[in-house]
Amino acid sequence: MLTDQQFDQYNTFGFVVLRQVFGPDELATIEAEYEDGLNAAYAHKPFDGSKRHWTNTLGAETPFMASLLEDARFYKTAQQLYGEDVLGMGADANRYVGHTAWHPDHNADPKKDCYGIKFAYYLDPVGARTGALRVVPGSHKFPLHQEVGDTVKRSALDIPDIPSYVCESMPGDMVAFDLRLWHASWGGSAGRRMCTFVYYHNPAEPEEEAATRNRAARSIKATAQYDRPNDPLYPPHWLANQNGSPLRQRWIRRLGELGFLDSPATEEVLR
Repeated sequence: MLTDQQFDQYNTFGFVVLRQVFGPDELATIEAEYEDGLNAAYAHKPFDGSKRHWTNTLGAETPFMASLLEDARFYKTAQQLYGEDVLGMGADANRYVGHTAWHPDHNADPKKDCYGIKFAYYLDPVGARTGALRVVPGSHKFPLHQEVGDTVKRSALDIPDIPSYVCESMPGDMVAFDLRLWHASWGGSAGRRMCTFVYYHNPAEPEEEAATRNRAARSIKATAQYDRPNDPLYPPHWLANQNGSPLRQRWIRRLGELGFLDSPATEEVLR
């Protein structure tokens, strides 16, 4: 869990950099599973540097990466920040191409979107000009969230021209940030390797639940967006919950209630 100082930093600025969370053995396992997961997902379209590849890492090819969502190091941190009934939403692996423009993953208005935390980690050293995550501290809250958005939309400022903090990192480091925080990256080679896993605040109020359902309707289109229209958002291996994890089962039940399992591919898996 976060120290008091890290907790205050996260709540105020919307992020915290955690150094050397993974040891050498864990990193070796992650690197092997990263390749296995993406190669399996894109057997039909090998990476050529022209388009980003993305896949979830909850399947049979990536058992350790899938386990991170239920790792106490991370879900207890999410509980510390967003409530005891926080929802484990998913994990993924990416091969990036080029810069990533300024954006928040979610809107800061709770009437329009849900919210939570993303843990992001790179498998290569990254810096200011080589694809490191850069964030606008405090932009997970109004009014700065809206002000940054307005500036990005109306100005011709390049990515590095927006005042920001660059989260330089080495393999083993992790950046934890609020999904509403404005972030981007600059530079980096084609095939930049970055992985994430995400937790949501469990919506309690009707408006929050409606916003989360709207998010679900967009999320279930992710596999089609990344050239795999017949793949379910959640693989059968994870949904089967063969080890009988009460924590995962609670998440699966709530994901179903909120509409994250409503895609035709996922419904086929659950039949």
